[in-house]
Amino acid sequence: MKLKAIADSIGARLKGNPDCLINGLSPLERAKAGDLSFLSHRQYKKYLGTTGASAVIIGAEDEAACTLNALISENPRLSLAKVAKLFEADSTLPGIHPTALIGENCEIADFVSIGAYTVLGNRCKVGAGTVLKSRVTLYDDVKLGANCLIHSGAVIGSDGFGFANDKGAWVKMPHLGGVSIGNNVEIGANTAIDRGFLEDTTIGDGVIIDNLVQVGHNVSIGARTAIAGCVAIAGSTSIGESCLIGGGASIAGHIQIADHVHITAVSSVNHSLALRGVYSSGFPAKASAVWRKNVARFQYLDEMAKRLRHLERLMEEE
Repeated sequence: MKLKAIADSIGARLKGNPDCLINGLSPLERAKAGDLSFLSHRQYKKYLGTTGASAVIIGAEDEAACTLNALISENPRLSLAKVAKLFEADSTLPGIHPTALIGENCEIADFVSIGAYTVLGNRCKVGAGTVLKSRVTLYDDVKLGANCLIHSGAVIGSDGFGFANDKGAWVKMPHLGGVSIGNNVEIGANTAIDRGFLEDTTIGDGVIIDNLVQVGHNVSIGARTAIAGCVAIAGSTSIGESCLIGGGASIAGHIQIADHVHITAVSSVNHSLALRGVYSSGFPAKASAVWRKNVARFQYLDEMAKRLRHLERLMEEE
């Protein structure tokens, strides 16, 4: 594509040769002639003067330092996503693969794509334009909105982890609810979303969920929330709209998280978060020798706190 055609398509301002031919995308440090590259993170700015790219996507703040053909964007990362879409080779076509298994009383809208060895249970609903990649499993009573993308190996609607204890023996609690998913939702590979106990587990419009995420029964996730890989959300928790949950975070059950909350990676949340903002927990990795010393000292933390309070009282009495 010519650079001007790309600029017009994504709504960017062009600096340089409008007839520059672009064959594909490549990172700054590895780009060659014919490539369109991008600067969306400050740590890569050092490559801007040495890249072999024919053109680069940048923000206005980097325009003066750029001697290449450029697409000037208010949001370089968003522009990158739009350009990548132009070069995407998508072989997905509407239709149901002959190896897919469809249960009874399912409702499948127009322009749906259902991949090989995918299974739909009874009474499932799939909205228009939704894509189920190969080996997706929808249990009974799963509802998917329009234009969703469900990646391979995802399991939606399996029983929640609900049991009652009878004198030491575990008695399984039947889960009578389903899963209700809104429009424009993406769910990553091998993610599991449990069905509700009496009511549906619900996921709002525009939610994006990475690979290997566990969503427990009766969880509610608000619109436009983003959840990174390996997050575990226990049952009956409510997560608000436009939240960001970093990879490896664990969220306890029966709590409420407000709208616009950002939970950083590998954090543990065991109580409700009523106010928007950024929340973190856990300790970053340290050299093993330092970590062992800190762990040894940690067991004396309560004793040290009591001694500190005692000293503070003595100072107040003086």
